[in-house]
Amino acid sequence: MLAETDKYLLNGIRAGDYHAFETLFNSYYRYLFSVARLYVHSDEIAEDLVQDLFVKLWEDSSLLTVNISLKGYLCRSIYNRCINYNLRIQQRFSKLDLATVNKLKELLKAKPEDQPDMGLMISELNTEIKKAITRLPTECGKIFLMSREEGLSHKEIAEKLNISKNTVKVQIYRALSKLRKALAEYI
Repeated sequence: MLAETDKYLLNGIRAGDYHAFETLFNSYYRYLFSVARLYVHSDEIAEDLVQDLFVKLWEDSSLLTVNISLKGYLCRSIYNRCINYNLRIQQRFSKLDLATVNKLKELLKAKPEDQPDMGLMISELNTEIKKAITRLPTECGKIFLMSREEGLSHKEIAEKLNISKNTVKVQIYRALSKLRKALAEYI
């Protein structure tokens, strides 16, 4: 049986209540992050997977079809995302032939001065990154730059802009998602 507080949160989120979503996020983020980290062995990837889960739940609250336990539902959701992530990584690298693996090893060992084109490629990539950042929605781009260029924490950005820390996390996630798409040919 679903707890009354969980029913309240779910109904609020389905009705578009941001405070209910923020409560859900604050209640379960750390736990889900810990679960994800166990499966993907990376803080950064675990954070991305958990943030992606919350963004999806906010954008499409119809996904929240919980019958017994909200915590169990969220845990299963993040577990599935971790398994899917690990499968994608495994499939990506299992298709590489030995020659490709050896070439990748060489590139990883190579120094920039061994590859004269590397400086040009890095310069071109930096230009494309700057262009992609300017195409972000204004607030999203501002928050992203405060995080990456000024090195501010989510909490510091939230305090400066008088918004919630969760909003900062969601905006940075959206910025990274849009940048990945915009820079797909370089990644």
